Amino acid sequence: MKRLSLCGLLIGHFALWAQPAPAPAKPAGPAALKLPGEFLPFEAVDLVARVPGFVETVTVDRGSAVKQGAVLVTLSAPELRAQHAEAQSKVEAIRAQRAEAEAKLIAAQSTVERLKAAAATPGAIAAHEVVLAEKAVDALAAQITAINKAVTAAEAQVATIAEMEKLLTVRAPFDGVVVERKAHPGSLAGPAAGWLLRLEQLSRLRLVVAVPESHAAAIPLGAKVTFTVAAFPGETFTGSVARVARVMDVKTRTMPVELDVANGRGKLAPGMYAEVAWPAKKDAPKQK
Repeated sequence: MKRLSLCGLLIGHFALWAQPAPAPAKPAGPAALKLPGEFLPFEAVDLVARVPGFVETVTVDRGSAVKQGAVLVTLSAPELRAQHAEAQSKVEAIRAQRAEAEAKLIAAQSTVERLKAAAATPGAIAAHEVVLAEKAVDALAAQITAINKAVTAAEAQVATIAEMEKLLTVRAPFDGVVVERKAHPGSLAGPAAGWLLRLEQLSRLRLVVAVPESHAAAIPLGAKVTFTVAAFPGETFTGSVARVARVMDVKTRTMPVELDVANGRGKLAPGMYAEVAWPAKKDAPKQK
């Protein structure tokens, strides 16, 4: 029995020695660098009245979601309406002058034709009468040309005033959300009176990350980067690298990088801070 036990121990020891040694553990890849980032609206604008006037209606308020082209504020400008009416009256008066001159021209041309026909008979009329009639035709034609130019200038003035009247309606330049409002009915508006509304595009945001100099080239444009925000613990979001400043901040030795972040559900907001998992720079392979 002792011999059998000794043989069994020897066989077991040999089996353990014959097993291949475990493969060495692969070194873990470089960990992502945690960087802070700040959200900015993708587009933002302070809407200002481009012509002086008084606020008549405001169709939106703080938090209103609007579509591009939607009417936000309407203004009234009685002086502008008076200028439009005066300019239109001037156009009508000049057109009347042109119609009168054109009628005189037709009569003068008819007179020239009659005189030329009469001049075919010797001694019927003096030759200078035909010349005078032709000069009158030329003068009326020149007068009509000048009147046409005056009509064109007056019509251009009317069109300019009409375009200015269109500016009394303030519209949304893009889809967005009204985040601030200063306009109220009855208040004076104009280029010097300050902005009326602040509009921001929130369906798409910019996430600005200050990337250290040593990691600025770690990821290409278009690459996906994950991040988290304190407002939604345990949830991970994704953005894509869209713009790189390509200039280092000499004080912080960082480079601003912008990520485009889709925000269709409106969970994220400008001013929020994010913790971005920026991929660490991989070491170059060693030369053999």
